[in-house]
Amino acid sequence: MADDRLVISRTPGVFGHLVLVVLFGTLTVVMAFGVLGDFKLAVRIVAGVLCAVFVYCGTIEFRNYRTPPPADELVVEVNGITRIANGLVSWTASWGDIEKAFLSLKFREYTHRRPGTDQFLLVLRPGPDFDARSTGLTREPDGDLQVSDLDLSPREAEELLPVLVRQVEVEIEDDNSEVVIRPDEPIVDAARDEELVVEDDVVKIHVNGWDKRKLKAFNLCSLMIEVCCLVVAAATEVTVVRVGAFVILFALFVVTLVVDGFESETHKKERKAVLELGPRGFFLRTYGSVVGVWWHEIDAVRWGVDNQRRYLEFLPASTAFPIRHPHLKSLTRRDRYDEESDILDGGWYRLAEPFTANARREFEVAMRTAREVEFRETAVVG
Repeated sequence: MADDRLVISRTPGVFGHLVLVVLFGTLTVVMAFGVLGDFKLAVRIVAGVLCAVFVYCGTIEFRNYRTPPPADELVVEVNGITRIANGLVSWTASWGDIEKAFLSLKFREYTHRRPGTDQFLLVLRPGPDFDARSTGLTREPDGDLQVSDLDLSPREAEELLPVLVRQVEVEIEDDNSEVVIRPDEPIVDAARDEELVVEDDVVKIHVNGWDKRKLKAFNLCSLMIEVCCLVVAAATEVTVVRVGAFVILFALFVVTLVVDGFESETHKKERKAVLELGPRGFFLRTYGSVVGVWWHEIDAVRWGVDNQRRYLEFLPASTAFPIRHPHLKSLTRRDRYDEESDILDGGWYRLAEPFTANARREFEVAMRTAREVEFRETAVVG
């Protein structure tokens, strides 16, 4: 690699196909001994079937080895940047067309079981004459272009940085050194005192779950009334009173089943929304989607109220937040699912799921150990 040229490749290698060809060839030879050897007919039939399967698989892997996969590369050289996808030039940009480049750290979930590795996005701010003819680039509302289909590892970002700085102005967004972890105030200890759900140093809050206190009080009262009805029905000989006691008992039993059924619906995978507060950031997990943000990207949080429903809102600490998280643009509307909904004032973002009273209480308890994030007043619409 030349000093002014860097190739970041995602093209799969062919060495693995060659290894599989050798493996399937070896297995074919072993099964051939089973077919030709002095074995029972059933064993020879099974060996013959396996031999045919291994020959078929080996033929496919040999064809993949002889036919290299199409190139998938990002080429950074002295003239500019070129994206090659499926063996064809997807887009190209000269350095004169690029005003500024960003290396932006991507949000990622971190746990003890899956620590993972950091990944970066390459974001280009084009000049006025730049023409985006790309399927690999996404133009943002402020004019920036994000290389959205190629994530960079820390090592690749480190190799790319000196090549970029020789050509354009470069800014690194949210380097790992800015991620503050405060082991002297672990969120686990404070959470255990409040009986919150904690797994792997992460507080888990059931956002749309029913108020546990009210549900326990309802079940206790219902049980007490049912016991009283049984005592009355057993102690009296008046038919009307006994029938009335059994009617109340049956009605309460049905109502309790209905209430518990509705509450259990919020625990199903398709409906459950869980807010997870970890040492590096938070993420709202719903069925099929995760919305995640770093703590150091947030300046403040607050409760937003619409139609008597409370939503968690957060204010980004940087104007570059929309560039790093273009997929969160829908959270700037009061109603995420309404394309014509009003935009929140002041650059606030709103999580789509409303919080129940129990979830709000658990969130406020967990935020007492917060990581330098201000909790502001509640915002009421109108």
